[in-house]
Amino acid sequence: MPNDDLATFEKCYRIDLKRRFPVPAALLWVAISEGEQIAAWMKFPVELEARTGGEIHIDFGGQGSIEGTVCDLEAPFLFAYTWGDSFVKWSVSGDAEQAELEFSHIGVKPELAKGLAAGWHAFLDQLEAYLTKAAPPAGRFQQLNKEYAKLTL
Repeated sequence: MPNDDLATFEKCYRIDLKRRFPVPAALLWVAISEGEQIAAWMKFPVELEARTGGEIHIDFGGQGSIEGTVCDLEAPFLFAYTWGDSFVKWSVSGDAEQAELEFSHIGVKPELAKGLAAGWHAFLDQLEAYLTKAAPPAGRFQQLNKEYAKLTL
């Protein structure tokens, strides 16, 4: 007897950010794919088993933590992992003088989209400061959170 219950649908978003960095692509790769490096620019403790099937855990202190599983790791070009019930992908290209990053957070729930966009944007600003040895921008998340809150999704 066939089951006539229809599928349900949930709306979700994809956050895409692109950046160019005035550093070698190899340096960018190390910064996004090694746990100690990620912790240095994110400013939160990170545990990472850098292999397909490995685990990633980021502790945001009083804001909770996130755990995921490494889905794809193709050094030095592609790093992808689950982020809770969503998916994060880092793609690196470039040469010895300039690195390019394409970042995506896929499957973001609508109520989290603006805050996550602001958070990732601010994290990429911190990553740039880390790579270029500049001072990280202060209050960037709060500023970006206000800007992203104005967007209509």
